[in-house]
Amino acid sequence: MGDSRLYLIRGGKISRITRDHSYVNRLVETGLISSQEAENHPHRNILTAAVGAGTEINPEYPANPVLLACDDILLLCTDGLWGVMTDEEIQKAASEKPPQPACESLVRLAKERGGPDNITLMILRIKDQR
Repeated sequence: MGDSRLYLIRGGKISRITRDHSYVNRLVETGLISSQEAENHPHRNILTAAVGAGTEINPEYPANPVLLACDDILLLCTDGLWGVMTDEEIQKAASEKPPQPACESLVRLAKERGGPDNITLMILRIKDQR
């Protein structure tokens, strides 16, 4: 919901599982502006859905479940993180350290870059339980 993102990091690559619920993301999805134009669009902070906004929540979820594998990393974060870092920077930081130090490192870097919004994230690393 809103502008929090869920990423899957697998095999050294990062992919976004969710989509932003924002006015500007709708412009990108309909082809009216490019992803690059969206980064600096004056209305990029206008949300089209958010938890706590209204009485009805209609979360989106994939039609088919995402099957997780050993060593996959799930990273959930707010725009305070992804707004000041590239996906590749997030992937690298989350992959190189255990979850707690990786979170601390990512928050520190986002703050160093100005931290214009709240910076919240969680990292979950999938391990083999055999």
